[in-house]
Amino acid sequence: MDKILIIQDSPSVNAMFKFRLESAGFFVETAESGEEGIKKAKEAQYQLILLDYTLPCMDGAEVCRILKSQKHTKDIPVVFMSAKEEDEICKITEDAGANGYVCLPLEGKELVEKIESLIKSSKL
Repeated sequence: MDKILIIQDSPSVNAMFKFRLESAGFFVETAESGEEGIKKAKEAQYQLILLDYTLPCMDGAEVCRILKSQKHTKDIPVVFMSAKEEDEICKITEDAGANGYVCLPLEGKELVEKIESLIKSSKL
């Protein structure tokens, strides 16, 4: 079973994504801050991290740069989530080392398809 970490400061968004992804057969854990997400990512083996762009204290780009710079987490695909659909945000997430970007709101089926595709490509 593929394991996913969601780093998102909204408990209701975490619960919604967790439900959708677990219904599709994924094992999902959540973190409500960048610091908590980095700690969890170091402690477990995840196949993918869904990362909110706007987090308190440490934004998603900084979290991604830290994850991509550390030995135990550098190869985990990171996909940003944001309601912002601006080219600048895409550029920032790409510069931070992200493997993808999804614009919210996103239908559950689209999210699952995107995640399955990224996990499959990372295993090749």
